[in-house]
Amino acid sequence: MSEKQSDQTEQPTPKRLQDARKDGNVSRSQDLSKTLLLLIWLGLIGMLANYEMQHWMVITQAAWRDIPSTDPEKMLEHLFFAGKTLLTMCLPPIFLAATAGIFIEFLQVGPIMAFKQLKPDLKRINPADGLKKMVSQKNLFELIKAVLKTVIIFTITLLVLRAGFSDVLKTPYGSEGSMLQIFWYSMRLILASAIVIFLFVSILDVAYQKYAYIKDLMMSQRDIRQEHKNSEGDPMLKSKRRQLHQEWSQENMLGSVRRANVVVTNPTHFAVAIYYENGKTDLPMVTAKGEDYTAQLIREAAQEAGVPMMENVDLARALYRDIAVENYITSEFFEAVAQLLHWAESVKLQSESDETGVEKKLEI
Repeated sequence: MSEKQSDQTEQPTPKRLQDARKDGNVSRSQDLSKTLLLLIWLGLIGMLANYEMQHWMVITQAAWRDIPSTDPEKMLEHLFFAGKTLLTMCLPPIFLAATAGIFIEFLQVGPIMAFKQLKPDLKRINPADGLKKMVSQKNLFELIKAVLKTVIIFTITLLVLRAGFSDVLKTPYGSEGSMLQIFWYSMRLILASAIVIFLFVSILDVAYQKYAYIKDLMMSQRDIRQEHKNSEGDPMLKSKRRQLHQEWSQENMLGSVRRANVVVTNPTHFAVAIYYENGKTDLPMVTAKGEDYTAQLIREAAQEAGVPMMENVDLARALYRDIAVENYITSEFFEAVAQLLHWAESVKLQSESDETGVEKKLEI
């Protein structure tokens, strides 16, 4: 066993099984398909026996009728008639058997469209790969299975013939149809025994094919990690994307802070930016909020943009806890926020009239 195979100790993941299915690699038992198809053929022969016999009698009667004729046109007409009748005889059972075969395969593997199997592949005609497949464990199992079935069927045939040999010896003293009866009885017994054996082998083959299929798709820990990386993305790239997203979200948040009317703090742990414009917003709304480091960024952005800041521990904590970003404040905050906005407006007017631009804060 190679080192690669010895490392493949993990069960295949759902993605591994799905990818194999897309490539047309599925678990299926040819023995089960052949056995069920044999049963269907026997059933069709039983159901269509009279239909086939009637058409065969028509061909036979026409042939005996036209044998004395030496007319080439008559013979050609008979050949066309015989060919058409043979098609009428053969097409229904062939169509029914083909439909049944497709249905049997569908029951085994379900709906699947694997166009990859139709693509030409030089590996399929590589002699070295062909030799490897010939001596593979799967082909060895198929060989043993075929030999075993042949031996069993041969043994059953010998036993049936041996059991009926004494009856065959008595046929000269029986009726005219006794030989035919013995023949059909022996054939039915052999067919029934063969079907039972084939069904038993098919059940074993289904279990083996499933085992071989899973074993062939076994994965190593490295394969699983690589699959996870391919599915989820490279951790470094994911970290970079998260960082960019955080920076983008942070920039949007700070932009909302710069457009806010006022920022309320607690003073260091929480910061909440409130925006209100008469005629544009129905009520004051929280446009940004943060805790600790984010709160510090909000305060710095507000200070740079000249947004008034008020320290109010209870109000900052309550707004941070109860009001989501981009949501309007609720009724319990109307009075406190109204006073806050009134204060911010007065600070803004005073700042505009103050040529020095000194920031003014009010603590409550």
